[in-house]
Amino acid sequence: MKRGEKAAGPADGERAVVDAARDTRRKAAFLLRKPFVEQQEVYSLAKAFFKAYLKKEYEFTADELRKELHKIYLSTAVREKVEALVEKLGLLEYTDTQYSQAELKILLQDLDGIVEMLVVERKRQLPFLTRLANWLFRKQQQPRATIISEYPVVEDADPVTVELNTLLEDLYLALDKGNVRRAAKLYKALLDRYDRLGATAQHRLYHKVNAAYETIAKQQR
Repeated sequence: MKRGEKAAGPADGERAVVDAARDTRRKAAFLLRKPFVEQQEVYSLAKAFFKAYLKKEYEFTADELRKELHKIYLSTAVREKVEALVEKLGLLEYTDTQYSQAELKILLQDLDGIVEMLVVERKRQLPFLTRLANWLFRKQQQPRATIISEYPVVEDADPVTVELNTLLEDLYLALDKGNVRRAAKLYKALLDRYDRLGATAQHRLYHKVNAAYETIAKQQR
């Protein structure tokens, strides 16, 4: 870094993602107006956005992109849409699949919507989790750091942790809708994955799993 230059901080990284999202949506809109769209144009546009979103400097395959996305926390609904898009992109990379112009236009529309969702998700995650924490502990006058409010915006690069947190989110959403049976089923899946962890990881996540159990038990009384 040259003298007088400012080191790039978290805010700069977030700005880069927002800028990449804006540029991607503009380019998608331009391609949608073209009379003929090349498959490579759609593929390259999607890859360029995910490269910026994941802050990766290297070129990656669709499989590598899928693995990288599993290292970050995404809500269930958003993750399903992203994975569906990546699956279609993978067909362009590994097969002789030829999409029609109509299908390519749909891919561009899907990309536009997913880009918007990912940026919104990034901004709303912490407030959303805080709202869940407030619902969970609303009867306590001075709530401690809770199973939900402790979630960072981006989880550790650990697929098991991401999976556990996704199950926890689904569990609390089920309780919020009064679906205790579904919450109990999700808790069993959560416990099954927890039991496969080593002692250190279990110790780190015990309070989250135990809090989920106690919350379901209260709802069943």
